[in-house]
Amino acid sequence: MKLAAAAVLACLAGLPAPVGAAGFDRGQALYENHCRFCHEDWAHTREHRQVTSLADLRARVAAWSVHAGLDWGKGEIDAVTDYLNRHFYRIAD
Repeated sequence: MKLAAAAVLACLAGLPAPVGAAGFDRGQALYENHCRFCHEDWAHTREHRQVTSLADLRARVAAWSVHAGLDWGKGEIDAVTDYLNRHFYRIAD
């Protein structure tokens, strides 16, 4: 019996670990699934970007969610805004 359990554990050891909730970034997932197709990293790092505040960034995310027909609510807009700010804009509150 111990040998069978050891064999099962050995087989499972080769499988990738599932991603836990702690490693999940909702804003990143929404951005990568709905926005990244058109907005690669360069769109957020170009020299003369028009976003200069968190309010500007949030307004852009909200506008694009409507333009793309995503019907995002406050939670989705806030999550994507937070993700973009953490990874590209780094605008202080």
